[in-house]
Amino acid sequence: MSTPEVTPAAVDPDFNPPPPRASRTSTLLIAAAAFQFAILAWMIVGTMLMFRVTTSGYVQVVPVDPRDLFTGEYVTLSYAFSRVPPGGIAGLPGPYTYENLQDWQGRPVYVELIPDPARPDHFTGGPPSLTPPAEGVPHLQGTLETPAEITFGIERFHVQEGEGRAYEDAARERKLWARIDVTRHGWAMVKGLAIE
Repeated sequence: MSTPEVTPAAVDPDFNPPPPRASRTSTLLIAAAAFQFAILAWMIVGTMLMFRVTTSGYVQVVPVDPRDLFTGEYVTLSYAFSRVPPGGIAGLPGPYTYENLQDWQGRPVYVELIPDPARPDHFTGGPPSLTPPAEGVPHLQGTLETPAEITFGIERFHVQEGEGRAYEDAARERKLWARIDVTRHGWAMVKGLAIE
């Protein structure tokens, strides 16, 4: 004869077992996922906040290379203010040689953005300088890469497949402009291209 199985609820109607606890492994996995999500959100929000106060406008560009097999079609952009003037940059030793390479390569360089009186949202670059302009003056902050070139982080823009050639042709005709957003610190981002 078998004995009937007695459940705790049958013996004590007030019996309330504790809920099952999450294992240590699952708690760590949830914490790791939350941490990664927080890092990603911080990166996105940080970029958005950095460009919330910007100067927007157009600068004239010249594309160089329309295609990259690994990242798709893009336009490599060159600007008149990306070239070091023949007289160099005031304050830097010259002529540039391997002996004084460390004195100029990688130096921050500032270029004031001068609005066109006829079109205030179109800019030209002033002469490069080693000192930033006064507070509130729109400018770009770049890096002196070679004795002839300054980079600003706005030298490449990805375009729709098949559009690279049209932008390249427009640049040769001096009709291509890049719309850029610039922070008060001079950091810039290309937001689009326009043929005018």
